[in-house]
Amino acid sequence: MKRARVLAPHKIVIEEVPKPKPAPNEVLIKVEYCGICGSDVHAFLGKHPFISPPITPGHEFSGTVEEVGSNVEEFEPGDKVTVIPQLICGRCYNCRIGRYNICRNLKVIGCQVDGAMAEYFTVGKDLVFKIPEDMSLEDGALVEPAAVAVHAVRISGIGLGDNVIILGAGTIGLLTLQCSKLAGAGSTIITDIIEYRLELAKRLGADYSVNVSQVDLKEFIEEKWGIDSVDLVFECVGVEATINQAIDIIRRGCRIIVVGVFPGKTPVKIHLVQDGEIELKGSLMYLREDFQKAIDLIASGRLKVAPLVTHVIPLSEVEKAYRTAVERKEESIKVLVKCSH
Repeated sequence: MKRARVLAPHKIVIEEVPKPKPAPNEVLIKVEYCGICGSDVHAFLGKHPFISPPITPGHEFSGTVEEVGSNVEEFEPGDKVTVIPQLICGRCYNCRIGRYNICRNLKVIGCQVDGAMAEYFTVGKDLVFKIPEDMSLEDGALVEPAAVAVHAVRISGIGLGDNVIILGAGTIGLLTLQCSKLAGAGSTIITDIIEYRLELAKRLGADYSVNVSQVDLKEFIEEKWGIDSVDLVFECVGVEATINQAIDIIRRGCRIIVVGVFPGKTPVKIHLVQDGEIELKGSLMYLREDFQKAIDLIASGRLKVAPLVTHVIPLSEVEKAYRTAVERKEESIKVLVKCSH
């Protein structure tokens, strides 16, 4: 079978390797679609703080069950599935209290261990989730990023009618926008520097979309909502400019949820955090309940993921897929690699 392999920064190849066999407690999945996310891009560029090549990427994916191990009764060939890609120890403090998404020994499929950007992939049965028969496998590949947004909004303390700002209209920002509206946000502003993404944000329910390369965000907020009006900010970019912008615009005493993945050490206006009793709260991945809720929201049509898919590129052209995600930001949001023939 064929699989993608990031060998070094800026170098990804297709390798021919034996098709795996499932162990007794494993499921063999015929992978259909595998998404490229911001973390994958950072890793490809050699800028991710927790991913080091060589690695087979792929932590957001969907497919069908090809074969099951001898101890697997929950699944059968033909089932549509996706996978929660967290490998946890189950023993550390956070695992014991149910916060296993921040397990001390967390490894993520496709990040610290080989992932699913391949024709076939084996994984433990406990990580496999069925998706509804009438859900497309393209949508199924978006369950993982959707769960990131579901989790971020759930832990945010969002209140009914809150004025919410989402910094960044990429995949996670657009999903966080929708989840915020579903959770009861009153008015929303989403920002970016790419008009295509901002136009899509409007179609997905944003009350205001602001191109911060052309408009002063603080002035825009004061004009539309008034001074001291921002209740909650989601930082969904992962760069110095946006985390400090979040600190500048948030009302004193309120909360910023940091969802974006930062490539390394980042100077932060911590004096304003202290002076304003601002809460900075990180959000990492999700729990199983978030993952299942993401499936349910997509299946019901309340969370729209199909409009985020801008490119579908075959596994044989995986370098083109990565180059598209890196170099064509003006027109790409979610790039999917089609792993099956």
